[in-house]
Order: sequence, then structure tokens, then C-alpha cells
Amino acid sequence: MPDQSLLSRRHFLASSAAGLAAMAARQVSADDETATEIEEETPPKPQLIDCHLHINHFDRSIEDTIRHMDATGTTQAFILPLETGEGGVTLHSETVLHAYFSYPERIIPFCQTDIRQPDVLERIRAYHLLGCRGIGEQKEHVPLKDKRVEAVIALCDELNWPITIHFQDGKGGYNQGIQEDLEPYLKKYKQVRIIGHAQSWWANISADVPTENLYPTGPVKPGGLLDRLLSDYPNLYADLSAGSGFNALSRDEDFTGGFLERHRKQILFGSDCPCRDGKGENFDGMCYSMQLQQFLRRMISDEDALADVFANNHLRALNGNV
Repeated sequence: MPDQSLLSRRHFLASSAAGLAAMAARQVSADDETATEIEEETPPKPQLIDCHLHINHFDRSIEDTIRHMDATGTTQAFILPLETGEGGVTLHSETVLHAYFSYPERIIPFCQTDIRQPDVLERIRAYHLLGCRGIGEQKEHVPLKDKRVEAVIALCDELNWPITIHFQDGKGGYNQGIQEDLEPYLKKYKQVRIIGHAQSWWANISADVPTENLYPTGPVKPGGLLDRLLSDYPNLYADLSAGSGFNALSRDEDFTGGFLERHRKQILFGSDCPCRDGKGENFDGMCYSMQLQQFLRRMISDEDALADVFANNHLRALNGNV
């Protein structure tokens, strides 16, 4: 018999498209009517876009997620689903779309679906029609060179989309093989924007990459893979989120200053933070967003460069202005 859960989700995609599109049209109309009045009353708020948030981290609701964004000064966020739950968080693309139509001015919806399923490309095309802006977080126990990974990257290239990829080498990891298998995709597919994230991505900030430790410390050895690839491929972006991103930046501040300056057009502020209030509620007093914001403001003195890292690069990654 057909998988009833799959059929029901297909029914969701088919039946909700018209309704969601109509809601979007009404929202755009309402925004047009009030935009002039709002602009006259209040000065524009500096943009801060978080390139990496999940709604239900530690059972956080969408309202809690918006509360986190308000507390951290985040104007918009890429909301990334994780449909398989293999990384410990399960968030369906449909949930992200519902949240987007509740908070269209705050949420930039991405989609993600199991690349091992035969209808993966069909589903991604449906999410594209429903308003999603990219794929992520791409995170299954599949090596990077797998043809199913390439098929999804190729579709992003066709759709002019970004894709956020979780790179974690080793047994039980995700998209393993970054050192050998990422560059061939960058050479072959020029339209897609690949956003690198997670432990093995950031371990490669150094030319000296340990085989076991996913959070290396100590001085960075110049000549790392990230420096070269970011210099050679303008459609590659670096997601600063989570402990892996902060660890990479903070381990050697003398190196980090130059790294941020060299790649100021390809660095994306992001948090991957699960807290609810910007102060670490439900996360041992830690807020990744505030920790990273404070660090970047200390490391980057040029306001234009900071604006790139906090928002402008996100818009380039979304729209393809590489």
C-alpha cells in the first residue's frame, strides 16, 4: 500500500499552495498600503539577519523564536527545517511555511527533505512554488560525493537558490569528504550559493586539520581549505553559527582578523541558537547570537564591513548577486 504519511504530505503541498499564495498576496497589499506611513514615522532599523535558526530547538515555539529574535535585535532569519531528525532536531518544511505566513516580515523560509527518498526533487520544486527561498539544513548520513547530494545541488543551481550544508566528517557524520568533494561542485555549478556550516567546515579554517577532534583549538595554520575556496569561488559562503563557528573564530584572533577582512563579502552572521530570550533561558545562560554579535563588533571596526557580515551578504546569498 502507498505510504499514507507521504500521501498526506503531498496533499498538504497540493491543497495549500493556492491558499498560501493568496495570503501572501494579501500581505503584500497590506504592506504596500502602510509602507509610506511607517517610513515617515520611524527611521529604518539596522538590519541583522540570522542565517541559521530552527524553530523547535529544545521545544522552542515559533512565538519563542520571534521572542529570541526581538531580544537579540534580529530583524530576519533563515529558518532551516530538519525533516529527518538525524541531528536531534525534527522540523518539517510545512511548519516553516506556516510560520512564514504568520510572520512574513521576519522569517525567510528554507526547505529540506530526505534526499534518499525517490520524490525529493518533486517535493523541493513544490516548496519552491510555495515560497521557500533555499535548501537547508542539508543533513543526512550520506557522503558529499553521493549522486543524490549532487542532484539537490544541481536543482539549487537551476532554481538560483542557496543551500546550507552541514559538513561533519567521521563515522556517523554528514556530507563527509569536504576536502576532496566540495570543490568539484563549486567548479561545476556556478549559480548555486553553497553555505558551509558545522564542525568539519570550520576545522578547515586551518591547514592543519586533526582527524579526531571536531573542535580544534590553538593557533590556525595559514593556507587552510576555507581561505582558498572562499578566495576562488564567490558563490561559496561561510555560516558563522553554533559552537563550531565561534570556536573557529575565537581560537586565534590574530588570524581571524585577516580572515574576516579577506572574505567580508562571503561571511554570514548566524547563531543556530536554541535559547528563547537572548539571555540563555533553557540553554545554561548561553546565547550564541549575543556571544557572536559582541565578538564581531569587537573584531570588525569598519561599519560597512560589519553591515556586510550582518545582513548584506545574506541578501546576496539569497538573490544570487555574487
